[in-house]
Amino acid sequence: MNVWLRVFAIIVIMVAPGVLGNSVARSGSATVVSIWGGARHCIVLKSDGTVWDWGFNWFGKLGDGTVSTFSPADFSNDRHTPIQVHGPGNAGFLTSIIAVMGGEAHNFALRSDGTVWSWGGNSFGQLGNGTTTDRSTPVQVTGLGSIVSLGGRGYHSLALASDGTAWTWGMNGSGQLGNGTLTNSAVPVQVGGLTQVIAVTGGYNFSLAIRNDRSVWAWGGNQHGSLGDGTTTNRTVAAQISGLTSVAELSAGWEHAVAVRTDGTVWTWGQNLNGELGDGTTLDALVPHQVAALTGVVAVSGGDCHTSVLKSDGTVWTFGCNDRGQLGDGTNTEQHAPVQVVGLSGVTAIAARDYHNIAIKSDGSVWTWGWNINGQLGDNTTVDRNKPVQVVGLASAPPAAPLNVRIIG
Repeated sequence: MNVWLRVFAIIVIMVAPGVLGNSVARSGSATVVSIWGGARHCIVLKSDGTVWDWGFNWFGKLGDGTVSTFSPADFSNDRHTPIQVHGPGNAGFLTSIIAVMGGEAHNFALRSDGTVWSWGGNSFGQLGNGTTTDRSTPVQVTGLGSIVSLGGRGYHSLALASDGTAWTWGMNGSGQLGNGTLTNSAVPVQVGGLTQVIAVTGGYNFSLAIRNDRSVWAWGGNQHGSLGDGTTTNRTVAAQISGLTSVAELSAGWEHAVAVRTDGTVWTWGQNLNGELGDGTTLDALVPHQVAALTGVVAVSGGDCHTSVLKSDGTVWTFGCNDRGQLGDGTNTEQHAPVQVVGLSGVTAIAARDYHNIAIKSDGSVWTWGWNINGQLGDNTTVDRNKPVQVVGLASAPPAAPLNVRIIG
């Protein structure tokens, strides 16, 4: 279906049939159409197919040819306002992009020709180029074509091909690659036994997928019940989460997961140490259960220990840890049930990252809140914010025409 800028930052952008390659890029003012982020950084896609990011430049994950480290004396290559991602070999800029995704130490992007490009940390092969060498500018993921969407977090990456197969690469210590092994892979491998997939997403050490019948499948680490199968047993191959049907949107946090069904209800499972499941407790849940306080939800996104949801009225609600102000309610008090983000309305997309959040408003402006030690809020400071602030240097005008994008749900 055609929708107006509803590119939710939770799992994927499913390009409508026949428009792959021109669904985003167009002439006119370049505005932000998709958002994501990872550990201490944010990444956005503009309507002209360019990619911009800011924050911590660990392992060169900002893609501008420079690198920062964890040393307090070497944050000089962090960026506190958006910069454009450079092209392969540090020549020019990365262009013709239709989707972006970020992990802990790396980022990757989908080009209009169906190829995938990645940059940043590569210790586990998460760049997918057959090596474990870090890259501070984009390199092409080996052997992938006809890709239509991306998923990721942690130290592994996921991609969805046009034939409904799912592909993974990177860290695999818990079976998160889904190929029946525990061996890391520096090149993409197919998720075994899983077809007719329409969306993929990944947590720290587990992965999730939606099939075309709206069922949810999970594999990988399960210490806190993040696979939703009633156990804490890891799985190296995908298995269906029973009882969870009609799923429209899906997001993996660090070790918890959140889904919104087609009726607008929200369901969570997995780790709940800080109340990130929103059920009023701090008890882990081994199977999905409904967040009773929420209805009319259209998008969800899981952070490390908090969760953000977007309602149909354009308001954002959060729950979980709040030590860095990541709930955006004007306090630093942990909440085990949903609270509204203050001063934020007209929102069309959200992304909850480690301890910060990013949102797009209907006027095209981008807003952030939470942890800001490396400038990941993009407001040209390193001051934490418990209320939303606007990212500087990004256009604040909506695109000239609706995007032809099909959203899951």
